[in-house]
Amino acid sequence: MSSPNLQVLLPQEWPGALYYDQDELDAVTRVIKARSPFRFYGERPQQEADQFENEFAKHIGTEHCLGVSSGTAALQIALAAMGVGPGDEVLVPGYFWVSTVGAVVRSGAVPGLVDVDESFSMDPLDLRSKISERTKAVIIVHMGGVIGQVEKIVDICRDNGLFLLEDCAQATGAGKFGKMAGSFGDMGIFSFQLNKNITAGEGGAIVTNSRELYNKSFAIHDLGYYRNEKGRLNFDDPDGQLWGIGSRMNEITAAIMRVQLKKIDTILGSMREFKNELKSELKSWPWLKTRFVEDPEGDGGAFLKLIFPDRHISIDFIEGIMKRGISVKEGGGYPVHMTDWGLHIYSNIPSLVNKRSICGHHPVWELAENSWAKEREYSIGTLPVLDSYVERTVIFCIASRLENEQKNGIKKVFTDTCETINNIHNLLDHG
Repeated sequence: MSSPNLQVLLPQEWPGALYYDQDELDAVTRVIKARSPFRFYGERPQQEADQFENEFAKHIGTEHCLGVSSGTAALQIALAAMGVGPGDEVLVPGYFWVSTVGAVVRSGAVPGLVDVDESFSMDPLDLRSKISERTKAVIIVHMGGVIGQVEKIVDICRDNGLFLLEDCAQATGAGKFGKMAGSFGDMGIFSFQLNKNITAGEGGAIVTNSRELYNKSFAIHDLGYYRNEKGRLNFDDPDGQLWGIGSRMNEITAAIMRVQLKKIDTILGSMREFKNELKSELKSWPWLKTRFVEDPEGDGGAFLKLIFPDRHISIDFIEGIMKRGISVKEGGGYPVHMTDWGLHIYSNIPSLVNKRSICGHHPVWELAENSWAKEREYSIGTLPVLDSYVERTVIFCIASRLENEQKNGIKKVFTDTCETINNIHNLLDHG
């Protein structure tokens, strides 16, 4: 017997922002009162960015951290520090955010697409088959805070002399068997935009154990040159005569992020706990799969992926839970079918499929250095495993703050909807 309309109204997917309180207000006020929002100088500099970088590096377990203005800037800076440019190929999974592939194109390099495995992360077997003499770097993307077969990918990159960049924009605080996202590869990048696990509205970070990559990133994120201990630009080092993009983290962002970092275990713990509870509730229906997570205790917890036997049943599920009262506050986008997941899917990005440039002419595929990739295609069908998942997967956001009444309501609506679908489609024995 299905439940009546429960009217379960859920908060949006703003994990860190839902935990804002007086601590963030005090942090911002401290910087404003000091009249010193710029990290390198001011009336009474508070060194918020310096302190955040030290604290974040310790949290991730890396030697170096550089605060920047956004996750997108972090990607661009990291690729530049690695020396990625025209003539190079960078391999990326087809499930990402548009900023990942955009950074490759803006670098003048050619993106190559790699299929995913059952964790929705990069498939090591497909990666190995895609490596060519042009490949210079690999970007693994920990979408939704789940880390896939990263150890195998590390080995593949090491065996082939390739840089490995971890895109941890959606994985701050996530880990795998005690090792944090961002600490596996040569470099890791993070985003602190509003939708992320911890946030200052915008902001980002780069982490690495390489002093050379850190120094280059520092120069590029600033004015193109290294700085000495007193913060003065050093124009004499030929290795530090680069081009900067002015993507420094400001002191207000850093002050907020220092507070948010202290709350990350609470935020992720809340999402992870309820996500695992909900997954347990759904085990009664063997035809309904969830994304494979090798280490559930390291899962970021923000998104639940529900994989159905076919597209028709996945649409029935969305319609069923919404008819039973699941709704998100105005502006919310969940639940969402993966075909409607916009710029997260390679084949949904017109600029990639149609091979556009940032300036409107001379796209990277037409550069002489990239002539080998002139006929490369990015349309649907390029990655068959991901394409199949996209057609039959529903994404549900796990809010970081839910009352018990809301949690019980979600469980009830989900189980009633699955029971109805099971009876209508006779799926009891469908594994």
